[in-house]
Amino acid sequence: MLLLTSLSFLVMVLFCLAMEKHRKQVFVQTMPKVAILLFRPLAWLALIFSAYLSVALFGWSIGPALLFGALTMATLLLILLLTYRAKIVPQLAIASLLIVGVLSR
Repeated sequence: MLLLTSLSFLVMVLFCLAMEKHRKQVFVQTMPKVAILLFRPLAWLALIFSAYLSVALFGWSIGPALLFGALTMATLLLILLLTYRAKIVPQLAIASLLIVGVLSR
């Protein structure tokens, strides 16, 4: 479940960074146009992968429900971070995936 929540947080961060308003809130400097154009397709790929992973790990009976629960938790966390600490959002997304990688060994 931690892996699913971490992936969901990454998905929401990528969708967030695809929007100009939130990207300006998170990053002070401008980003290359290529990176900006890649955020949305990468977010969709990560969302599809997390949906596949959810069904593969938990089955069709409970997997989609857990996926939507993880997406809800990740979205709530992202909303709170964008409100109070927007600058740490990318670092937290990367750190959460690294922590899950270390804990899964």
